[in-house]
Amino acid sequence: MRPFLERLANRRHFGIRPGLETMRALCAALGNPEESFAVIHIAGTNGKGSVAAICEAALRTMGVPVARYTSPHLVRVNERFVVNGEPVSDVALGRALDTVEAVCAREGLEPTFFEVLTACAWLVFREAGARVVVCEVGMGGRWDATNTIEAPLVSVITHVALDHCDILGDTVEAIAAEKAGIIKEGRPVVMGAMDARAKAVIAATAARLHAPLFDAETVRVTVSRRTLHGQTLQCSSPMCDYPAALTRLAGTFQAENAATALCALERLGEQGLPVPPKAFAEALRTVSWPGRCQLIADDPPTFLDGGHNPDALRALREALKSMHVRRRVALVCGFCGDKAVGAALREIAPLVSAAWAVPLRNERGLAPESLAAELRRAGIPAATPMASVEEGIEAATAWAQDNQGTVLICGSLFLVGEVLALRGDLGDIDPSEGLRAH
Repeated sequence: MRPFLERLANRRHFGIRPGLETMRALCAALGNPEESFAVIHIAGTNGKGSVAAICEAALRTMGVPVARYTSPHLVRVNERFVVNGEPVSDVALGRALDTVEAVCAREGLEPTFFEVLTACAWLVFREAGARVVVCEVGMGGRWDATNTIEAPLVSVITHVALDHCDILGDTVEAIAAEKAGIIKEGRPVVMGAMDARAKAVIAATAARLHAPLFDAETVRVTVSRRTLHGQTLQCSSPMCDYPAALTRLAGTFQAENAATALCALERLGEQGLPVPPKAFAEALRTVSWPGRCQLIADDPPTFLDGGHNPDALRALREALKSMHVRRRVALVCGFCGDKAVGAALREIAPLVSAAWAVPLRNERGLAPESLAAELRRAGIPAATPMASVEEGIEAATAWAQDNQGTVLICGSLFLVGEVLALRGDLGDIDPSEGLRAH
């Protein structure tokens, strides 16, 4: 294991703690590095990573020194920290961790794993000279370690749905209230497409804080061409018509994410950082966000997706249907046992002809035999437990070839990371499995 990974892994025993007291004290002891750059702060249940990737790509296209902080990573922890389009080096992360650990020892602070990661991000981005940081919330919003950001350029709340219910609440309204915790006094806020109940909570919070509220559904997105490899999007907002762009981001839900990103980027123009229409179109053309309806093979067509809650798999089903994948799907899936697995599987089941349940390299993973039983209960009788991810993919691929079908690999992001690592797309997987959570 790389030395700084072992030190990070040791932070796991602090768990997840609500409250910002430790994080605020840590930032103050570090000289408040988060105040050295402007921030686009993004919360939401689904879509926030894609929105962050589009926003970062647009700013990078403009030549703005930009960084991106997202979580979790898929293969290597470095993926979370991107500066001007490149993951930061082990050396830079190790140096930041040295500083954080020294300050913690001096001040008697015991931050959690994610608080340490976030503090390292602020240090790395300050050292790199980032002008703008596109920052994704780790979980929730109100008590998230990233919420020490006091005056964001814009707060963005993407699609809100049920997930992490044991921590965030078991209603859409409760979860929306946690996400709305990133809204700051007088600062603009953008909300994406979501349930009217969630919108009402966000609107009430924005009104209470006198935060100008913008609805991304005022942005019209026209899809002129869809293929397995992507789609052509043309966006039009009340402010401007934007050039059409062919993007690798596939699925109807990515059109919604593009609208949310554009609505957020237009708020920057009101603060002296206008995003030219051509820059936004170029961002759509070049942006990449692995593991989200990602086509990883052509013969047979094979998609990889990290959807693990009912809302995400419903969106994935509609995305596949929009690309004329309507039946004969060979499903390879792996889930964590603390998710709403049955409800999620029922969303994708109408497309699935056969399924293979695979293990996760994580202690939270649902055993293949138990997952196969869940698949059968969801209406997929041809469900087989497998001993490994490789064997599951091999069996599904053979079935799809024989039946002119499509392979879909989905479920936990742990599964996505393992598949990408097997392919060598993002390097060798971090040996500390727990580091990929949160």
